[in-house]
Amino acid sequence: MRRALLILALLVSACAEPTAYAPADPAARAPEGYTELKIEPGRWRVAFSGNSVTGRETVEIAMLHRAAEVALREGGDWFRIVDDGTDETVREVAVVGGFGPWPYRSRFDHRFGFGPGYGLDTIETRRISRFSAHAEIIVGAGEKPAEDPLAYDARAVMAEIGPRLSRAREG
Repeated sequence: MRRALLILALLVSACAEPTAYAPADPAARAPEGYTELKIEPGRWRVAFSGNSVTGRETVEIAMLHRAAEVALREGGDWFRIVDDGTDETVREVAVVGGFGPWPYRSRFDHRFGFGPGYGLDTIETRRISRFSAHAEIIVGAGEKPAEDPLAYDARAVMAEIGPRLSRAREG
């Protein structure tokens, strides 16, 4: 029993990879990847949501990259961030005797009920975070406003950030 639980825990943890830079699946329970929404001509909302092993900085970088892609696709040369933010969703999971995580909602203190000898007699809770970043952008053509610290050159952003992103595997 213990060996089977250990193998299961190793398989689950081995499968976890940071969210790849790809479109989010809107049908997913917790969509991961980028989304975009045209608000009006030249104005967009872009976002990127990661999974529990995708760090805050990676999520924010992916969102900026998506903003640059949208700007270039729409015929712009630069974009200005009008509003942005990063959200963190935290959930607690149970790790039983070193195995887990499992969603945990219990009134028990530290005993799981299997008793000593199985290694399943303790419960720890761990916090798992997921980050998502969003921005409302205005797309502009021509020379980037030099005095505007919230304006970004779309091509420069893609050149700097693009190589740092993990892309979805084809096939």
